[in-house]
Amino acid sequence: MLRIAITDDHTLFRKSLSLLINSFEGMQVILEAENGAELLEHLKHTEVDILLLDLQMPVMDGFETSSILQSKYPAIKTLVLTQLNERDTISKVLKSGVQGFFTKNTDPIELQNAINKLNNNGFYFENSFASIIQGIAKETEVNGAISMDKGLFSAREHEILKLTLKEYSGSSIGEMLNISPKTVEKHKANLMEKTGAQNFIGVITYALQHEIISIDDLKR
Repeated sequence: MLRIAITDDHTLFRKSLSLLINSFEGMQVILEAENGAELLEHLKHTEVDILLLDLQMPVMDGFETSSILQSKYPAIKTLVLTQLNERDTISKVLKSGVQGFFTKNTDPIELQNAINKLNNNGFYFENSFASIIQGIAKETEVNGAISMDKGLFSAREHEILKLTLKEYSGSSIGEMLNISPKTVEKHKANLMEKTGAQNFIGVITYALQHEIISIDDLKR
């Protein structure tokens, strides 16, 4: 059972979202909070797998909250719920260590898919974010924040990256490549270590910067 937390200052939205998620198989909302400070207080005695996090909140917003979570609770996977899709906003959120983005005007049924993909693949973003993430990657490259090294990934790591982007699970990738799921996860960990990424979205951004993948690889 996936343990879900929701942090959003709009009570009606938060309660409605909780009812929706509790109707999904294998998921249960065990924690609700109206801002980041309240969430952090609850996390002292409540274990959570997935956090649905609003960005714009009083007291402690989603940006500050996600940065603290990355330091104190790195095992929690965070799916940002937002009405914003500007490049500067997404760039700021990426740096805070979140693993996924979900716009509030998306079909609610897609949320179940998003949570499962975040849990299984370590990342999730809608197709509408693909071009934004590519723009952030190219902007970082122009600003000289990275050094070019297209040969950093091994052939096997490149295979695993491409298959992960196609949303195959670790077990499915293992079967396709005749390796164990544990080995697949080890390769993913190596990719994050090599790129200095906090999560798999960081690996994707790096791969875009170095033209290892293209925007077409991001669109699903």
